[in-house]
Amino acid sequence: MRQFSILVIFALAFGGAAVLYEKESRKVKGVLSQITELQAQMGDLQAEVNRLNSELEAVKLAERRRPNLSTMANRIRRESNSSMPPKPVAEKRFEQKRSALMASDVTTAPPAIHSGEGQGENEGDEWSRPTMDADQYQKESTDKEVLDPYQ
Repeated sequence: MRQFSILVIFALAFGGAAVLYEKESRKVKGVLSQITELQAQMGDLQAEVNRLNSELEAVKLAERRRPNLSTMANRIRRESNSSMPPKPVAEKRFEQKRSALMASDVTTAPPAIHSGEGQGENEGDEWSRPTMDADQYQKESTDKEVLDPYQ
């Protein structure tokens, strides 16, 4: 009987240890699967960082190859100065005089709107009347049987 009780105690101890071991191994498996998922996400993020870095380098390279505005302006100034000979003094005085607005520079134009010419009697009559309320216009337009209120 004494051996039986010792055997029961050992069985309970080993059973409890097995249950605890199973619980802990499940926890470890869960943590390992989380680590695996995190590693996969880290790889995705690293690929994204590499892609963004390559785009940044491409933009920097394009910026280096593109001339900036000051170099373009300097080049244009150099080309314009070297291609045109200096002007004589008499021409400069003439240009200063010419910069003022003269009466012959301005041309007259006919009026853009001709009043009373080429208009139908109905159209001119409608435009000469004072403006009206939308409800009143709607009442008048229903008398004429107009389908579109904007006509």
